[in-house]
Amino acid sequence: MKNLKKIFSGLFIALILISVNSCDDTEVAQLLPSMKATVDGEAWTSLFRLSTVTDSTIVITGTPTASETADKTIILTAFGVTEGTYSLSAGTLTADCAVAYKKTADATDGGDNYFVAYEATVVISKLDTENKKLSGTFNAKLRSTGNLAEEVIITNGTFDNLNYQ
Repeated sequence: MKNLKKIFSGLFIALILISVNSCDDTEVAQLLPSMKATVDGEAWTSLFRLSTVTDSTIVITGTPTASETADKTIILTAFGVTEGTYSLSAGTLTADCAVAYKKTADATDGGDNYFVAYEATVVISKLDTENKKLSGTFNAKLRSTGNLAEEVIITNGTFDNLNYQ
C-alpha cells in the first residue's frame, strides 16, 4: 500500500510539472495588463496604468512610474464606449479620439513639453464589460503646445488586458 501511495504521489507531481511547463510564456504574458509603444523611435512602456470608462468616453493614462508628475505620460481618449476604431484627422475634420503626451514632469502647466495629437487612431479591439478589461492599439502624430515646429510620433502602441473603473 505504501508503494502504491508513492507511485500515485509521484505521478501526481509529474502531471503538475508537465502541465505547468506546457504553458506557453506568450499566453501568460498576454494575460498580464500592459501598455507599450514606440515614441520617436524609442521603446516606451508604462508601469502604471489608469483606465476609466464612462457613459460616453474611454480614458487610458499610462506612465513609466506611479508619480502624478511622471515624465513621458501618454493619455488616450476615445469618444465612445464600444469596440471599434476612433480617429482624429485635421484633414477630414474627424475627432473621435484625442491623444496627449507629456514629455517631462515640468509639462504639467503646458509649454514646450506638452504635446497634443493632430492625427491619431485608437482602436478598441476588446471591451469586456463583465470583467472590466480592455485591449487595443494606438498611433499618433503630436505637436508641442508651446512650439508647433516640435513633433512627437507615437507608433506601434498597444494596451492589453487593462482593468478599468
